[in-house]
Parts: sequence; structure tokens; C-alpha cells
Amino acid sequence: MISRRKFILWTGRAITGGLVAGALLPVLESCAPTSIPAAPVIGPPATPGPDGRIPIDVSDLTASNPVKLAPGMTGSDGMPVMITFVAPATYTALSSLCTHLSCQVQTQVVNGDLPCVCHGSLFAFDGSVKQGPAGRALTVYNSVFDATNKQLRIKLA
Repeated sequence: MISRRKFILWTGRAITGGLVAGALLPVLESCAPTSIPAAPVIGPPATPGPDGRIPIDVSDLTASNPVKLAPGMTGSDGMPVMITFVAPATYTALSSLCTHLSCQVQTQVVNGDLPCVCHGSLFAFDGSVKQGPAGRALTVYNSVFDATNKQLRIKLA
């Protein structure tokens, strides 16, 4: 038969273990990438021109509508490519892969920033980190703005 003292000791340990596990679970869950699905790439696959660059129409991007996913285009990391309006005649092609834990950065602008909803990182339209935990900027793809055709010509490789 178990003594009252051992019963209280074992019960206390079990309760303490349960409380510790319950407190650690949210912390451990936040360390792993979430299962937020990547946005589908919309449109037919983009095809490069003779210069090896893929033209993307940016005539719809403005200061009030500064971000979109490039239709039919995924970067070398397998994530959709974001096009951002930085200033008149200045656009940037970015990977939508967050550099913290590989979640997808959102194209919905929040207070002038591109958020990663997984862990709260914020990025500027040029890809730089405005707020961590991400410690590195988003990948910037080589691009040239063609003002005549209002296209951003992107080279992924």
C-alpha cells in the first residue's frame, strides 16, 4: 500500500509535469514552420524572352496597390515571386519565402509593410527586414524596368 506521503509526492510531480508540458507546448509549436499553404501560382507558366528575362506587366501597381504575385512565376526556391512598387519607375522582384522559418510572406500590405503571419516578421517593399525575427532580407531577383512597355523584366537564374 502506498503511503499518503508518496501519493502526495507523485501526484504533485504529475501535476507539475502536466503544467510544464502545457506551458512549453505553445513555445515548441511556434518554433516549427506552420502549415499555411502557399498561394497558388496563377496563370500559365511564364516564358523568358530572348534576353532570358521574363516580362511581367506592372501597369497595375501603384502606391495604393503596391504588391502582386507574378502570374505563372515561381522563384528558384519554389515560392511565388512578388512584384513590389517601391517608387515611380522603381519596382522590385522578391521571393515570397520568409527568411526566418520558410513561411510565405503575405502580399496583403499591413501598415506599409509585407508581413509574414507565421512569426511576425515585417519586410519593406525592397525586401529589407523592418522587424524580426527574420534576420535576413528577402531574396531579390535581378530585374530591369521597361518603361516603354510598363514591364518588369525578371531574370531568375
